[in-house]
Amino acid sequence: MSQQSHGSHQELSKRHQRSTEDGSIMGSSYPKPAFESHIHDDKVKRGEDIVLRCEANTEEVQVMWEKDDQRLYDGDRVRIRKEGKDLRLTISKAKEEDEGRYTVRLKNDQGSALETATISIPQYDKDWRTIDWGMNQSIKKRLQEYKLSGQGPKHLRILLHGPVGAGKSSFINSINSIFQGRVMVGALASAHESYSFTKVHETYFIRDKHTGLLPFVFSDVMGFEEKDSHGIHADDVTSILGGHIKDKYEFKPESPLSEKDPNYNSSPTLNEKVHCLVSVLPADKITIMADCVFEKMRDVRKRASAMGIPQVVFMTRIDVLCPLVKDNLRDTYSSKIIKKTMETCSNRLGVPMNCIFPVKNYHEEMHLNSNMDSLILHALKSTVDFADDYVNRLHSL
Repeated sequence: MSQQSHGSHQELSKRHQRSTEDGSIMGSSYPKPAFESHIHDDKVKRGEDIVLRCEANTEEVQVMWEKDDQRLYDGDRVRIRKEGKDLRLTISKAKEEDEGRYTVRLKNDQGSALETATISIPQYDKDWRTIDWGMNQSIKKRLQEYKLSGQGPKHLRILLHGPVGAGKSSFINSINSIFQGRVMVGALASAHESYSFTKVHETYFIRDKHTGLLPFVFSDVMGFEEKDSHGIHADDVTSILGGHIKDKYEFKPESPLSEKDPNYNSSPTLNEKVHCLVSVLPADKITIMADCVFEKMRDVRKRASAMGIPQVVFMTRIDVLCPLVKDNLRDTYSSKIIKKTMETCSNRLGVPMNCIFPVKNYHEEMHLNSNMDSLILHALKSTVDFADDYVNRLHSL
């Protein structure tokens, strides 16, 4: 027992033993313990102090604090205080291990009372994935100077696909913004998520303001929807993977392009084929998205795998999913909810964790943000590397 708890017990005993003027013992002169104010569940950032405070209805109580049914005592980071009826537990510089259920117990000769509260620490004690936050210029330079083999395609083609409202077009705009040095709008994106704004197959080139066109392009397509009569058909995505659908082709959800259609490209070049498939998914919707949408995306993944095409995931809207990340994007890889959602994404889509990249697209910002750029460039660099490896494998066959 701490010195303070021991002192409280002695004081309670002394008061209990005092006699009134007629010689009776004051055993019932104070009430049964109860709480006049309460402790509450809370989320505490890593490094902040945990403070649980409540008020008893009487000073005549013994107080005991517990965490997950284990008694707490004053220590290096634990402070237990009782000042009259005011009771307080403070744990300084919160760590992941401090997450749990806390209980405060009151006791005197008249009875007892207890309350519990759950403290959540939304961060791990250290980042579970590291990226080079201060290396944006170095990554940009590497992408600017990237050279394709003379026998290879003129550019690497990256296909973005996913549900309506995932942020495919916004990601393309974000990439363009980074290399242009200002926030731009190129690929038209909709603020509405109930329908696909993209209706045609569109190729977007990325231009750097200093070096000109970069050696990778993005194919943007119509989004997947729950109803088969809406959104892009999986067969059309497969045709794009193989380079069979030309630019500006208007998608028809109920009738995918057939080999007999005059718009079908029966002899695609390596330049027209896709070299990496990117599934774009909104982080805040992954746990509630319809199974049928994931089924369509898994179907496309299987077809891409059969072609040997590498696949990654861009998980957008991480700031909407996690308040911690909204305050500071550098907390992305220490956030428990981000990692948990990535694991859910991995399980539902079948993509390994190391192929999933959380990002925040430019949407309402008026100026570039270095932390947003770091996440986007990290995702882009890995995608270009995967596409390059794929092309090199084709040459080695």
